[in-house]
Order: sequence, then structure tokens, then C-alpha cells
Amino acid sequence: MMMLIAMAFLVSLGLWAFVHVAPHWGLVDQPSSRSLHTTPTLVSGGIAPMLVLAAGLYTTMDFPGTQAVALMTLVLTAIGLLDDRHGLPSGVRFLCYLATGLLLCWLLLPAGSASITLLVMAGVAVAWCINLVNFMDGADGLAATQALCVAMGMGLIATFGTVPNAQLAWLSAMLFACWAPLLWFNWPPARLFMGDAGAIPLGFVLALMGLMALLTDLSMGLAWLILMMPFLVDTGFTLCIRILAGEPPHIAHREHAYQRLIAQVGSPLPITLGLLGMQVIWQFPLAVTVVNSTVFPSLLVLLSAIPSVAAVVYARLRA
Repeated sequence: MMMLIAMAFLVSLGLWAFVHVAPHWGLVDQPSSRSLHTTPTLVSGGIAPMLVLAAGLYTTMDFPGTQAVALMTLVLTAIGLLDDRHGLPSGVRFLCYLATGLLLCWLLLPAGSASITLLVMAGVAVAWCINLVNFMDGADGLAATQALCVAMGMGLIATFGTVPNAQLAWLSAMLFACWAPLLWFNWPPARLFMGDAGAIPLGFVLALMGLMALLTDLSMGLAWLILMMPFLVDTGFTLCIRILAGEPPHIAHREHAYQRLIAQVGSPLPITLGLLGMQVIWQFPLAVTVVNSTVFPSLLVLLSAIPSVAAVVYARLRA
């Protein structure tokens, strides 16, 4: 517990320092036609929690390839920082995500248990998770709230569930401790954005949690899937709709359900609070149920998607 408090303190100190130096480094996000904010806002604040989390990964965890995973987290943070400051081609970024995903799966999947096809599929899934968090980081507090909810949910399930996993529980606790201070600055109206420097490695860490959960037990993997469902549904539906409409899926846009809903209500606060309520009232109880019950796990996963699908449909119909 003391170490978690120390990590939260270090992140808070880092964020305080970052707020003072970021303007001098040119890390200010200017409003544009695809953004939801109307005033210049500091960006790349996610670098502080990710540096502390990577250090925690490197020094306190023990799973196959721990040190390499910590270094990959730092590399993705650096790529995100470069993208925030100078902009990187989407193709280059996705190749980096895919290479990271393949390496992560190669390190964590048991030797000899995975075919090349399975390894590639898992690597693509990790790359998609990295990308989807980046896609969904467009509203004050939304991605940070999602990360905290997943960390809290998986931490409790990995500690008190029927299939405990101490490594996953500790990773969840560190993620929560490192990300909670950022929410103070990122809560609507945000004074600081996590930027790609935070969203990209955050997606990677969430994918790591999902892979660790799945390797523990299928029910744990389903619990992670249920907790991630709001982001999976929004990005999945939006991607399919854009592809069917003949629009390039990799180009920045404002077509996500959360973006449409914010435009309709005029503030990100109700949307972020809605996500929090959805996680507490619907996603977490279903995640606990799927781990502690063997009855119709696929049905529980489908049920977990209902609020998110309803939100996407409502946002589209009201447009």
C-alpha cells in the first residue's frame, strides 16, 4: 500500500512539474475542426503516469519478459510524445503498434502453444487495443475514467475472484495509483490532456492486462472483455460504419458515439459520468458474475454490450 501511495505522489509531482514546463516545450493542443475543446489545452500529460508505471513494471513484477514489456511501454510513450509534438504518419504508428503487439504476445504466450496464425491474430488484437484507446481519448476524463474502472474491476476480480492472479492484481493496482492523479487534471473541464503520450501506452497496458487475464482463465479474459465493452463497441461500430460508407478509417474524425453525444449535450461531463455509471451499475456486476458462475458466459458478454450499443444507436439517430 505504501508503494502505491508513493507512486501516486510521484505522478502528482510529475504532473505539477509538467504543467509548468509543457508550454515551453510546445505541448499545447490547439482547437481544430475535429476536436471537442475550444481553448488551447496542455497535452501529453500521460507521460508522467506512464513513466512511473513503467518503472513499477520493471522493478516489482515478475512474469515472462517483464523488463522488455516495461521498455516497450517507454518506447510507446516516446512515440506518443513525438506524435503529440510533431505528428507521425498513421501508417508508421500502426506498424509500431503491431510490432509491439507481436512482441508482447511472443513473450507472454507459452512456448510451443501458439501457432504463427494465433500469434499474429493476438498481435493484431493488441495493436487494435492500443489504437482504440487513442481513438476514444477525445473527451475530458473519458479515457482516464475507463482506465480506472478497468483497473479497479480487474484488480478486485484478480484478488477476490475464484481464479486469483497476484501479478494481474498488482498491475491493476499500479495502473490505478498512477492514473488517478491525472484524472484530477483531466476531469471536465480538462486543464490537461493525456495526449498520445498517455493514450498509446495506456492501450498497451490494458491489452497486457487482458492477455494476462486470458492466460489465467477464460472467465478472467471474458471479465476483461466485459469491462472494456464500452470502448470496444464504440470503436468497432464506428469503424464498420466508416468502412461501409467508403471513408478512410485511419483519418481523424468526429464520428464516434461519444463525440456525437457530447456535441448534442454541449458538455463532456454527462458522457464521462454516464460511462462511470455504466461501469459501476452494469459492466462490473456482469464481470464478477462471469468469473464466479459457469452459466451462459457468452450470454453475459452479449448482455454487457447492450448499454453501449444503445448509446451508439441513440447517438446516430439523434444526429
